[in-house]
Amino acid sequence: MKAAIFGIGTELTDGQIVNKNASWISKKLKARGLTTNAHLVVPDERKLMREGLEFCASKADLIFITGGLGPTSDDFTRDIVTEWAGVPLKFDEASWQHVNDRLTSRGYTVKEIQRQQCYFPEGSKVLKNMQGTANAFYLEAHGKKVFVLPGPPREIESVWDDYITGWLSENTKHLDPFVTRMWDTIGVGESDVAVIVEDVLKNVTVEKGYRVHLPYVEVKLSYFKSQEKEMERAVSNLTEALHFCTITRDAEDVAEVFAQKLKEISSICLIDEVTGQFLMNRLMPVLREYMTDKSWSFSKSRTVKSPADLHLHVLPKDEHTCEVSLEFRGKKLKDVISSPYKTANMRERRHQYFAEMALIFWMKNLN
Repeated sequence: MKAAIFGIGTELTDGQIVNKNASWISKKLKARGLTTNAHLVVPDERKLMREGLEFCASKADLIFITGGLGPTSDDFTRDIVTEWAGVPLKFDEASWQHVNDRLTSRGYTVKEIQRQQCYFPEGSKVLKNMQGTANAFYLEAHGKKVFVLPGPPREIESVWDDYITGWLSENTKHLDPFVTRMWDTIGVGESDVAVIVEDVLKNVTVEKGYRVHLPYVEVKLSYFKSQEKEMERAVSNLTEALHFCTITRDAEDVAEVFAQKLKEISSICLIDEVTGQFLMNRLMPVLREYMTDKSWSFSKSRTVKSPADLHLHVLPKDEHTCEVSLEFRGKKLKDVISSPYKTANMRERRHQYFAEMALIFWMKNLN
Protein backbone atom coordinates (compact mmCIF):
# COMPACT_ATOMS: atom_id res chain seq x y z
CA MET A 1 0.00 0.00 0.00
CA LYS A 2 1.58 3.26 -1.19
CA ALA A 3 0.53 6.63 0.23
CA ALA A 4 0.46 10.23 -0.99
CA ILE A 5 0.03 13.34 1.13
CA PHE A 6 -1.67 16.31 -0.50
CA GLY A 7 -1.55 19.69 1.25
CA ILE A 8 -3.92 22.45 0.15
CA GLY A 9 -3.48 26.11 1.00
CA THR A 10 -2.05 29.26 -0.54
CA GLU A 11 -0.37 29.96 2.79
CA LEU A 12 1.75 26.85 2.12
CA THR A 13 2.80 27.65 -1.43
CA ASP A 14 3.47 31.30 -0.49
CA GLY A 15 5.93 30.14 2.18
CA GLN A 16 3.86 31.74 4.93
CA ILE A 17 3.89 28.48 6.88
CA VAL A 18 5.81 25.21 6.54
CA ASN A 19 3.89 22.05 5.70
CA LYS A 20 4.75 20.12 8.86
CA ASN A 21 1.61 18.00 8.45
CA ALA A 22 3.17 16.01 5.61
CA SER A 23 6.23 15.15 7.69
CA TRP A 24 4.09 14.16 10.68
CA ILE A 25 1.80 11.92 8.62
CA SER A 26 4.72 10.29 6.77
CA LYS A 27 6.39 9.39 10.07
CA LYS A 28 3.16 7.81 11.31
CA LEU A 29 2.86 5.76 8.11
CA LYS A 30 6.53 4.80 8.11
CA ALA A 31 6.16 3.43 11.63
CA ARG A 32 3.59 1.01 10.22
CA GLY A 33 5.79 -0.04 7.33
CA LEU A 34 3.97 2.01 4.69
CA THR A 35 5.79 3.92 1.97
CA THR A 36 4.87 7.49 1.06
CA ASN A 37 5.37 8.01 -2.66
CA ALA A 38 4.58 11.70 -2.88
CA HIS A 39 4.20 14.97 -0.99
CA LEU A 40 2.34 17.61 -3.00
CA VAL A 41 1.22 21.12 -2.09
CA VAL A 42 -1.00 23.41 -4.18
CA PRO A 43 -2.68 26.78 -3.51
CA ASP A 44 -6.42 27.33 -3.12
CA GLU A 45 -7.07 27.07 -6.86
CA ARG A 46 -9.67 24.65 -8.12
CA LYS A 47 -7.88 23.56 -11.29
CA LEU A 48 -4.60 22.87 -9.51
CA MET A 49 -6.39 21.08 -6.68
CA ARG A 50 -8.15 18.75 -9.13
CA GLU A 51 -4.92 18.09 -11.05
CA GLY A 52 -3.09 17.51 -7.78
CA LEU A 53 -5.66 15.01 -6.58
CA GLU A 54 -5.46 13.10 -9.85
CA PHE A 55 -1.66 13.07 -9.62
CA CYS A 56 -1.78 11.65 -6.09
CA ALA A 57 -4.31 9.03 -7.17
CA SER A 58 -1.94 7.97 -9.96
CA LYS A 59 0.89 7.42 -7.49
CA ALA A 60 -0.78 5.93 -4.42
CA ASP A 61 -3.49 3.67 -3.04
CA LEU A 62 -3.97 5.73 0.11
CA ILE A 63 -4.30 9.54 -0.03
CA PHE A 64 -4.26 12.02 2.84
CA ILE A 65 -5.55 15.50 1.99
CA THR A 66 -5.05 18.33 4.48
CA GLY A 67 -6.60 21.80 4.56
CA GLY A 68 -9.49 23.65 3.00
CA LEU A 69 -12.37 22.38 5.19
CA GLY A 70 -13.14 25.71 6.89
CA PRO A 71 -16.15 28.03 6.56
CA THR A 72 -14.70 30.70 4.24
CA SER A 73 -14.91 31.22 0.47
CA ASP A 74 -11.41 29.80 -0.13
CA ASP A 75 -12.27 26.51 1.59
CA PHE A 76 -13.52 24.20 -1.15
CA THR A 77 -11.53 21.00 -0.72
CA ARG A 78 -14.74 19.03 -0.10
CA ASP A 79 -16.15 20.27 -3.42
CA ILE A 80 -13.08 19.19 -5.42
CA VAL A 81 -12.95 15.77 -3.76
CA THR A 82 -16.69 15.26 -4.33
CA GLU A 83 -16.43 16.21 -8.01
CA TRP A 84 -13.48 13.84 -8.45
CA ALA A 85 -15.38 11.02 -6.74
CA GLY A 86 -18.42 11.61 -8.98
CA VAL A 87 -20.98 11.74 -6.18
CA PRO A 88 -23.23 14.51 -4.78
CA LEU A 89 -22.65 16.45 -1.56
CA LYS A 90 -24.97 15.66 1.33
CA PHE A 91 -25.67 17.80 4.40
CA ASP A 92 -24.81 16.09 7.70
CA GLU A 93 -27.05 17.22 10.55
CA ALA A 94 -24.77 15.73 13.22
CA SER A 95 -21.87 17.86 11.97
CA TRP A 96 -24.04 20.98 12.11
CA GLN A 97 -24.89 20.13 15.71
CA HIS A 98 -21.17 19.69 16.38
CA VAL A 99 -20.46 23.17 14.99
CA ASN A 100 -23.25 24.68 17.11
CA ASP A 101 -22.19 22.91 20.30
CA ARG A 102 -18.52 23.78 19.93
CA LEU A 103 -19.05 27.46 19.11
CA THR A 104 -21.85 28.25 21.57
CA SER A 105 -20.01 26.57 24.43
CA ARG A 106 -17.16 29.01 23.82
CA GLY A 107 -19.38 32.06 23.61
CA TYR A 108 -19.34 32.47 19.80
CA THR A 109 -22.32 33.20 17.59
CA VAL A 110 -22.98 30.53 14.96
CA LYS A 111 -23.17 32.00 11.45
CA GLU A 112 -24.94 30.60 8.40
CA ILE A 113 -21.65 30.52 6.47
CA GLN A 114 -20.49 27.73 8.77
CA ARG A 115 -23.06 25.36 7.31
CA GLN A 116 -20.67 24.69 4.43
CA GLN A 117 -18.49 22.69 6.83
CA CYS A 118 -21.31 20.18 7.18
CA TYR A 119 -21.49 18.90 3.58
CA PHE A 120 -19.78 15.64 2.72
CA PRO A 121 -19.56 13.34 -0.32
CA GLU A 122 -22.41 10.86 -0.42
CA GLY A 123 -21.22 7.52 0.96
CA SER A 124 -18.30 8.98 2.91
CA LYS A 125 -17.74 8.45 6.61
CA VAL A 126 -17.67 11.59 8.76
CA LEU A 127 -14.79 11.70 11.28
CA LYS A 128 -15.58 13.94 14.23
CA ASN A 129 -12.98 16.58 14.99
CA MET A 130 -12.79 17.05 18.76
CA GLN A 131 -10.33 19.95 18.44
CA GLY A 132 -12.18 22.07 15.88
CA THR A 133 -15.45 22.71 14.05
CA ALA A 134 -14.45 21.15 10.71
CA ASN A 135 -15.10 17.41 10.77
CA ALA A 136 -12.88 15.24 8.58
CA PHE A 137 -14.12 12.45 6.31
CA TYR A 138 -13.08 9.21 4.65
CA LEU A 139 -14.22 7.86 1.30
CA GLU A 140 -13.32 5.29 -1.32
CA ALA A 141 -13.40 6.24 -4.99
CA HIS A 142 -11.70 5.04 -8.17
CA GLY A 143 -10.12 2.23 -6.18
CA LYS A 144 -8.41 4.70 -3.82
CA LYS A 145 -8.83 5.19 -0.08
CA VAL A 146 -8.93 8.88 0.83
CA PHE A 147 -8.79 10.68 4.18
CA VAL A 148 -9.66 14.38 4.01
CA LEU A 149 -8.42 16.22 7.09
CA PRO A 150 -8.51 19.79 8.44
CA GLY A 151 -5.31 21.86 8.24
CA PRO A 152 -4.34 22.68 11.86
CA PRO A 153 -1.86 20.06 13.18
CA ARG A 154 -3.64 19.70 16.53
CA GLU A 155 -6.89 18.84 14.74
CA ILE A 156 -5.19 16.32 12.46
CA GLU A 157 -3.62 14.62 15.47
CA SER A 158 -7.01 14.40 17.20
CA VAL A 159 -8.72 12.81 14.19
CA TRP A 160 -5.74 10.52 13.70
CA ASP A 161 -5.86 9.22 17.25
CA ASP A 162 -9.64 8.78 17.24
CA TYR A 163 -10.05 7.12 13.84
CA ILE A 164 -7.04 6.63 11.61
CA THR A 165 -4.79 4.69 14.01
CA GLY A 166 -7.46 2.00 14.34
CA TRP A 167 -8.18 2.01 10.63
CA LEU A 168 -4.51 1.54 9.79
CA SER A 169 -4.14 -1.22 12.33
CA GLU A 170 -7.01 -3.14 10.74
CA ASN A 171 -6.26 -2.40 7.09
CA THR A 172 -2.51 -2.94 7.07
CA LYS A 173 -2.25 -6.13 9.14
CA HIS A 174 -2.13 -8.25 5.96
CA LEU A 175 0.74 -6.22 4.46
CA ASP A 176 4.43 -7.07 4.40
CA PRO A 177 5.77 -3.84 5.97
CA PHE A 178 8.79 -2.08 4.51
CA VAL A 179 11.36 -1.83 7.31
CA THR A 180 14.19 0.74 7.45
CA ARG A 181 17.16 0.32 9.77
CA MET A 182 19.27 3.43 10.41
CA TRP A 183 22.71 4.32 11.75
CA ASP A 184 23.54 7.96 12.62
CA THR A 185 27.31 8.38 12.28
CA ILE A 186 29.46 11.37 13.23
CA GLY A 187 33.01 12.53 12.55
CA VAL A 188 33.34 10.66 9.22
CA GLY A 189 32.57 12.14 5.80
CA GLU A 190 29.69 10.93 3.64
CA SER A 191 31.97 9.39 1.00
CA ASP A 192 34.03 7.58 3.65
CA VAL A 193 30.90 6.18 5.26
CA ALA A 194 29.60 5.11 1.85
CA VAL A 195 32.82 3.21 1.08
CA ILE A 196 32.43 1.23 4.32
CA VAL A 197 28.75 0.48 3.66
CA GLU A 198 29.20 -0.50 0.03
CA ASP A 199 32.06 -2.83 0.92
CA VAL A 200 30.12 -4.57 3.71
CA LEU A 201 27.02 -4.97 1.53
CA LYS A 202 28.67 -5.66 -1.85
CA ASN A 203 27.06 -9.11 -2.18
CA VAL A 204 23.74 -8.19 -0.51
CA THR A 205 20.69 -7.22 -2.56
CA VAL A 206 19.07 -4.52 -0.44
CA GLU A 207 17.97 -0.89 -0.76
CA LYS A 208 20.63 1.46 0.62
CA GLY A 209 20.37 5.18 1.33
CA TYR A 210 22.36 8.06 2.82
CA ARG A 211 21.28 11.35 4.35
CA VAL A 212 23.51 14.16 5.55
CA HIS A 213 22.00 16.12 8.43
CA LEU A 214 24.98 17.89 9.92
CA PRO A 215 26.96 16.92 11.82
CA TYR A 216 25.62 13.42 11.11
CA VAL A 217 25.70 11.12 8.10
CA GLU A 218 22.76 8.73 8.31
CA VAL A 219 22.94 5.28 6.72
CA LYS A 220 19.67 3.57 5.80
CA LEU A 221 19.02 -0.06 4.96
CA SER A 222 15.49 -0.95 3.79
CA TYR A 223 13.80 -4.30 3.15
CA PHE A 224 10.49 -6.07 3.66
CA LYS A 225 9.75 -7.48 7.09
CA SER A 226 9.49 -10.97 5.57
CA GLN A 227 13.22 -10.63 4.72
CA GLU A 228 14.22 -9.87 8.30
CA LYS A 229 15.76 -13.27 8.97
CA GLU A 230 17.91 -13.27 5.86
CA MET A 231 19.02 -9.67 6.56
CA GLU A 232 20.19 -10.37 10.13
CA ARG A 233 23.77 -11.06 9.07
CA ALA A 234 23.99 -7.92 6.89
CA VAL A 235 22.60 -5.73 9.68
CA SER A 236 25.01 -7.25 12.18
CA ASN A 237 28.01 -6.81 9.87
CA LEU A 238 27.13 -3.21 9.11
CA THR A 239 26.57 -2.43 12.78
CA GLU A 240 30.03 -3.80 13.58
CA ALA A 241 31.69 -1.90 10.71
CA LEU A 242 30.09 1.42 11.70
CA HIS A 243 30.45 0.93 15.45
CA PHE A 244 33.40 3.35 15.75
CA CYS A 245 31.36 6.30 14.47
CA THR A 246 27.73 5.38 15.28
CA ILE A 247 25.95 7.57 17.84
CA THR A 248 22.30 6.53 17.62
CA ARG A 249 20.23 3.92 15.79
CA ASP A 250 16.86 3.80 14.06
CA ALA A 251 16.03 7.56 14.11
CA GLU A 252 16.68 8.03 17.82
CA ASP A 253 17.46 11.70 18.51
CA VAL A 254 20.26 12.62 20.93
CA ALA A 255 18.54 15.78 22.20
CA GLU A 256 15.32 13.93 22.94
CA VAL A 257 17.07 11.05 24.68
CA PHE A 258 18.96 13.55 26.83
CA ALA A 259 15.80 15.55 27.58
CA GLN A 260 14.00 12.41 28.74
CA LYS A 261 16.71 11.99 31.38
CA LEU A 262 15.84 15.47 32.69
CA LYS A 263 12.30 14.55 33.77
CA GLU A 264 13.27 14.20 37.43
CA ILE A 265 15.48 17.31 37.51
CA SER A 266 13.84 20.53 38.66
CA SER A 267 16.36 23.13 37.42
CA ILE A 268 19.13 23.46 34.86
CA CYS A 269 21.75 26.10 34.13
CA LEU A 270 23.49 25.80 30.77
CA ILE A 271 26.49 28.01 29.94
CA ASP A 272 27.62 27.91 26.33
CA GLU A 273 30.54 30.12 25.32
CA VAL A 274 31.25 28.16 22.14
CA THR A 275 28.41 27.12 19.83
CA GLY A 276 26.45 30.33 19.31
CA GLN A 277 22.83 29.33 18.79
CA PHE A 278 23.36 25.69 17.78
CA LEU A 279 23.09 24.15 21.24
CA MET A 280 20.14 26.28 22.28
CA ASN A 281 18.30 25.52 19.04
CA ARG A 282 18.73 21.77 19.59
CA LEU A 283 17.63 21.83 23.23
CA MET A 284 14.84 24.40 23.27
CA PRO A 285 12.11 22.26 21.62
CA VAL A 286 12.73 19.21 23.83
CA LEU A 287 13.06 21.23 27.04
CA ARG A 288 9.69 22.80 26.31
CA GLU A 289 8.22 19.33 26.05
CA TYR A 290 9.86 17.70 29.07
CA MET A 291 10.44 20.62 31.45
CA THR A 292 7.40 22.84 30.97
CA ASP A 293 6.93 23.57 34.66
CA LYS A 294 10.60 23.56 35.63
CA SER A 295 13.43 26.08 35.71
CA TRP A 296 16.07 26.24 33.00
CA SER A 297 18.36 28.98 31.77
CA PHE A 298 20.89 29.57 28.99
CA SER A 299 23.84 31.92 29.24
CA LYS A 300 26.81 32.82 27.03
CA SER A 301 29.01 33.68 30.01
CA ARG A 302 30.45 31.61 32.85
CA THR A 303 30.16 34.63 35.15
CA VAL A 304 26.50 33.72 35.65
CA LYS A 305 25.89 32.08 39.03
CA SER A 306 22.94 29.79 39.52
CA PRO A 307 21.66 27.46 42.28
CA ALA A 308 20.35 25.03 39.66
CA ASP A 309 20.44 21.28 40.34
CA LEU A 310 22.24 20.53 37.08
CA HIS A 311 25.02 22.62 35.53
CA LEU A 312 26.06 22.07 31.92
CA HIS A 313 29.03 23.97 30.48
CA VAL A 314 30.63 24.27 27.04
CA LEU A 315 33.78 26.41 27.33
CA PRO A 316 36.46 27.21 24.72
CA LYS A 317 40.05 25.99 24.93
CA ASP A 318 41.19 27.16 21.50
CA GLU A 319 39.66 27.54 18.04
CA HIS A 320 39.48 23.80 17.42
CA THR A 321 38.81 22.38 20.89
CA CYS A 322 36.41 22.99 23.75
CA GLU A 323 35.72 21.62 27.22
CA VAL A 324 32.34 20.16 28.01
CA SER A 325 31.29 19.44 31.60
CA LEU A 326 28.40 18.20 33.69
CA GLU A 327 27.95 18.94 37.41
CA PHE A 328 25.18 17.13 39.28
CA ARG A 329 24.68 16.04 42.89
CA GLY A 330 28.26 16.77 43.84
CA LYS A 331 29.68 14.93 40.84
CA LYS A 332 31.56 16.80 38.12
CA LEU A 333 32.55 15.18 34.83
CA LYS A 334 34.32 16.81 31.93
CA ASP A 335 35.92 16.04 28.61
CA VAL A 336 37.77 17.85 25.81
CA ILE A 337 36.23 17.79 22.36
CA SER A 338 38.40 18.28 19.30
CA SER A 339 36.75 19.18 16.01
CA PRO A 340 37.69 17.35 12.79
CA TYR A 341 36.81 20.53 10.83
CA LYS A 342 40.06 22.53 10.86
CA THR A 343 39.89 25.07 8.03
CA ALA A 344 38.82 28.70 8.53
CA ASN A 345 35.72 28.38 6.34
CA MET A 346 34.44 25.47 8.50
CA ARG A 347 33.89 27.58 11.61
CA GLU A 348 30.11 27.17 11.62
CA ARG A 349 30.39 23.45 11.13
CA ARG A 350 32.82 23.27 14.07
CA HIS A 351 30.29 24.99 16.30
CA GLN A 352 27.56 22.62 15.18
CA TYR A 353 29.84 19.67 15.87
CA PHE A 354 30.73 20.98 19.35
CA ALA A 355 27.00 21.39 20.16
CA GLU A 356 26.17 17.84 19.16
CA MET A 357 29.17 16.30 20.89
CA ALA A 358 28.27 18.17 24.08
CA LEU A 359 24.75 16.68 23.92
CA ILE A 360 26.22 13.22 23.38
CA PHE A 361 28.54 13.62 26.39
CA TRP A 362 25.67 14.74 28.63
CA MET A 363 23.36 12.02 27.34
CA LYS A 364 25.91 9.31 28.15
CA ASN A 365 26.93 10.66 31.57
CA LEU A 366 23.74 11.92 33.18
CA ASN A 367 22.50 9.15 35.45
